[in-house]
Amino acid sequence: MEYQNKSLRKAFEIIESLCAKPMTATELSKKLNLNPSTLHRFLANLEAMGYTEKLKNNQVRLTQQFIQLGKMAQAHYDVEALAKPYLKKLADSTGESVLLSSFHQFKVTYLDKIESSQTVRIVLGPGSHAPSYAVASGKLFLSQLSPEQLDDFFANTELKAYTKNTFADEVQLRKELVHIRAQNYAIDEEEYEIGLKGFAAPIREATGTMIAALSVAGVSLRFDDEKSKATIEQLLHYAELISIDLGWKR
Repeated sequence: MEYQNKSLRKAFEIIESLCAKPMTATELSKKLNLNPSTLHRFLANLEAMGYTEKLKNNQVRLTQQFIQLGKMAQAHYDVEALAKPYLKKLADSTGESVLLSSFHQFKVTYLDKIESSQTVRIVLGPGSHAPSYAVASGKLFLSQLSPEQLDDFFANTELKAYTKNTFADEVQLRKELVHIRAQNYAIDEEEYEIGLKGFAAPIREATGTMIAALSVAGVSLRFDDEKSKATIEQLLHYAELISIDLGWKR
């Protein structure tokens, strides 16, 4: 049985039409044979989500946010292939699980993972999601947002305390994000689950934009000060190598 959502299909027909060129609502209505009031509802939703904007001549066009989506989608194909050998090397050198993750609409999605050789290890795998403010990779992504994007995140996110260490207070989380941005890496100190610790470093494409995060995670008891320091050094090293392969220049 085929499952088709007519509204979703119509939304993409509007988007595909606007990909060709900006159009007025009247032009779109005629092109798609769509009732003007119905079209208005679709356009109002797309504009509210930041995907379209109305120009002074009343034409509607796709925003830079759509361009960024395309760049991120394309980067996933590149970054997963390029990162794979580095993930393996990092897993071998640390003896811990190594993950590659992306970020969209304030959510962290794990793209790839190399399992730890340890008996006790984390269970997150490709396709899994995690609350951005409670894991190292998510906090790293949040630290890269513009002030406006960060305000939007806080306006639309309920901060839940998963453990006693979770940054569930907006003021404290904002301070943490400033610190993370300055040092260029993030640490999860048992903030999502007691007993688990994580580290994350940014992967950047040619323009310097962070498009993915490289992470090391494992049982917190295994990370004394010496191992934590060594893990951060290796993590930054391999994240930089992947970024360079993607065209980034220091």
